[in-house]
Amino acid sequence: MNESLDFNVASDVTQGSGRRALMQLAQGFALAGGLTFMALIGMSLVSIVGRKLFSAPIRGDMELMEVGASFAIAAFLPLCELRGQHIKVDALTQWLPVRVRDLLDVLAHLLCCAVAWIMAWRTTQQMFDNHENGDVTTLLSFPLWIPLMLIVPSLVLLGVCALARIADIFHRMGGRA
Repeated sequence: MNESLDFNVASDVTQGSGRRALMQLAQGFALAGGLTFMALIGMSLVSIVGRKLFSAPIRGDMELMEVGASFAIAAFLPLCELRGQHIKVDALTQWLPVRVRDLLDVLAHLLCCAVAWIMAWRTTQQMFDNHENGDVTTLLSFPLWIPLMLIVPSLVLLGVCALARIADIFHRMGGRA
């Protein structure tokens, strides 16, 4: 397993200013997601200690965890896509020629882009519905449209990052032609 905490991952594609800006934006989203998770962990620890020692947990801690985690998880997706770190099952395609594998990767990234943008559209629709209906969480009465609003930019950026990956593949394919 190749895991890296380094944000300066070398790419085989020449990095233009647009690509660097996209990488910085995706990193910013991932850092915001990470900071959100750290805050959620801190809140959870305080709630657990308060519950066990003082019989005073943080009211609505599970609701806050759900709301925060939904944003944080979505915030990690663009960087994961841009760095090519999604889970990929290529055991069945290793025997195929490189060009065929590249075309399958293009298809996968196109599907990722389409699904991300469809999800962004549907999440936006759900956000408007929740806002119009005044949907809130049970204990804290936290408006449910707010986390949906925070998820949409991550989904849009995920689609853009998928398109950047397609450009990477075509650039690489052009170098092999």
